[in-house]
Amino acid sequence: MKDYKNYHNLDVNTKIHRDGLALLEISLNGFESYEAFINSSPTPVKVLIYQKYDSDSDTKRVIGHIANLERGNNLLIDGQDWLITTIPEDNKIYRKADMKICNSFFPAITDKTRVLKRDANGNIVYDKVGDPVYTWIGGESYNIPCIIESSIKDKESNNQLNLPDGRLTVSMKYQTISNVKLNETFKMYDNTYKISHIDMTQVINGIGIMVVTADIVPSEVIS
Repeated sequence: MKDYKNYHNLDVNTKIHRDGLALLEISLNGFESYEAFINSSPTPVKVLIYQKYDSDSDTKRVIGHIANLERGNNLLIDGQDWLITTIPEDNKIYRKADMKICNSFFPAITDKTRVLKRDANGNIVYDKVGDPVYTWIGGESYNIPCIIESSIKDKESNNQLNLPDGRLTVSMKYQTISNVKLNETFKMYDNTYKISHIDMTQVINGIGIMVVTADIVPSEVIS
């Protein structure tokens, strides 16, 4: 092996790293690359996408810069949302991970905050006895790309196991959502579901995927 210690004043590891990044940039700017918007960022990044040999079209392999790929990241590519579902493999030059297509959106709700009420001029509003008036802001709905499943994979047999009728799982990027709590309800597919379990085992240091299990609420209970 050649000794590169004095090659442009770089040691072997530095040269390998620099050359590897150069090759990565060539690939990411090539014909096979895709633009991806990560976690609703307005600025796109370049990624490479490959079909996995052992999966269907719902799961693909994505390759990109280390800073761009984390388990739980949402990638918007060609108008379709994807969720990175595995911990990325990292060779110090690029990362690669599996991502799965999102087939729905979770109806999230923002937190409500109690604030002082103000008039059109920004002055605090007071009631008849001179106490400040408060109001609530927040509570708006917004959609989070997610993966809805009615079956789970048995890790030992690698087979899909059907969930009980009326039960589904929702996999999405870990984040604080006011209506993701036990016994909270949400609407999906024209039905109402109640959250019965929240799995955080795929979240490490605040990064990853949370999996919500929910059961359908019978219509007679709702009424």
